[in-house]
Amino acid sequence: MSAREWRLPEAAVDGQTYFAHALSLAALHGPGPWPDGGAPLPDARPRDPHRFTMSDTVLDGVRTQHAGVGADAGAAELTEILRAALDGSPSADLLRRLHDVSARVDPLAVADGLTQDLAGRPPDRVRELGRWLAENGVRRGPVALGIVLIGLAGEKRDADLLLRLGALETLTLYAVVALLRTQPHPDRAVYVLARRVGGWGRIHAVQRLRSTRRPEIKAWLLREGYRNSIMDEYLAYTAATTGDLAGALAADEIDDELLRGAGGILYALCLGGPAEGMDDYPDGAVAVERYLRHVAARPPDLVRTAITATLRDHAASAGDAWSPADAARLHDLAAELCARPDWRAVVVAALSGEDPAVFQVALWPARLLGIPFVTQVMAQLRRGPYDSRLWYQLVTGAGDIDEVLRLAEELLPLADLATGPALDLLFGSAEPEDALDMIVSRLDGHPGKGWPLIRAALANRSIRNRNMALNALEAWPVDLITPEMARALATAAGCEPDREVRRRMNTLRRGWPSGLARR
Repeated sequence: MSAREWRLPEAAVDGQTYFAHALSLAALHGPGPWPDGGAPLPDARPRDPHRFTMSDTVLDGVRTQHAGVGADAGAAELTEILRAALDGSPSADLLRRLHDVSARVDPLAVADGLTQDLAGRPPDRVRELGRWLAENGVRRGPVALGIVLIGLAGEKRDADLLLRLGALETLTLYAVVALLRTQPHPDRAVYVLARRVGGWGRIHAVQRLRSTRRPEIKAWLLREGYRNSIMDEYLAYTAATTGDLAGALAADEIDDELLRGAGGILYALCLGGPAEGMDDYPDGAVAVERYLRHVAARPPDLVRTAITATLRDHAASAGDAWSPADAARLHDLAAELCARPDWRAVVVAALSGEDPAVFQVALWPARLLGIPFVTQVMAQLRRGPYDSRLWYQLVTGAGDIDEVLRLAEELLPLADLATGPALDLLFGSAEPEDALDMIVSRLDGHPGKGWPLIRAALANRSIRNRNMALNALEAWPVDLITPEMARALATAAGCEPDREVRRRMNTLRRGWPSGLARR
């Protein structure tokens, strides 16, 4: 059959296509980034409030960064259908079958193997079939597969489709690879897409710009490109090395955007974590020194103060990464800035101000500089008692635990929180349950304290709070267990809907003196 005779028939698939969804988002929000990375997607299932589940976007991100990609049992069937479609005259039924089978297959697991599986097939057919899946798919798998096929046989003119679908963060990884394979200026195309995404998509895109030589991309990496909604640590090293951070900071004067970006990159490198950190950065000491000298010439602000204090502390524990002379010099330079009265005054003023957002930012440098803030945090909590971020500041060492617990018992509606168990998570919900969680989850470090809060958590609808209450009680000395506690735990176990939590409750009860619950 000649290429001219090969045609894809009309084949409708029920449901909203990913492509139509992307067009709608572009009409509402522009090219991107889009709210929630484009979620909810056309094939999204209703969220189960009782279970924590990872989206496909997160799973792909974790697997590509940390876990690796395994095989897929459905790959052989998928390859068979693809070959049948490309070698023969595909029917509408065959296309729908291809769509349905690819919806069940992990696209990440089969992508690499398709290059060999489809060797020798006419590129124009591969491309056309890829575009059909990409434009007509109503499930993630078929659309991702379509993008993979475009990557194998696509052309320059496919860029618009790849950029449009790639702005959906669940598809960015596939679109990035396809752009690299099909575009005459691949780094420029990936750069365009990187600016349209902000989470895992940004990470996938920026990591594939490591070899770019384009000045505008390097400048963007240093000012904005490393930022993402997952962890800046994933991209800080790439930005610092690819963007030549040390070289950019060598100028006598730099713009405010570069100074902000440099501070964020250096801070993320100090944190380390999932990617390369400061110890891996060959120009780290040079970049830090140049940053500090630029900062010293600018008026102080809260963020620069916190970053400078972080660099001071990193220099004090740099180990073999920096020479002893470099570490001592950088520590002293940063410490001198942190001790300046005008720098500390900025933090003190923010802690005393009325703006709660500024107050939150000020807590970061205040903790690093040793500026007291417990009294101010407690005053803020009286105005907004459910802010778990403020409770975090108190229960992680800043406040006296007895004073903190008295305040919590006064401000939190403990009776209303003891509503009876459910399977909700409610973590990060900005509700009273979240504030209770923040406190009770730290009480295993304070055995014998906080029973009123633990009691409320044992009967709370959040399954996490009940688990945190058990963690706290497991740390209590047995001789401090009272009959009231034993009765409360017995009642909780009797109505606990989760099998594992109920097992933990009964195991804990068996370790306590018998007969306590009957007293």
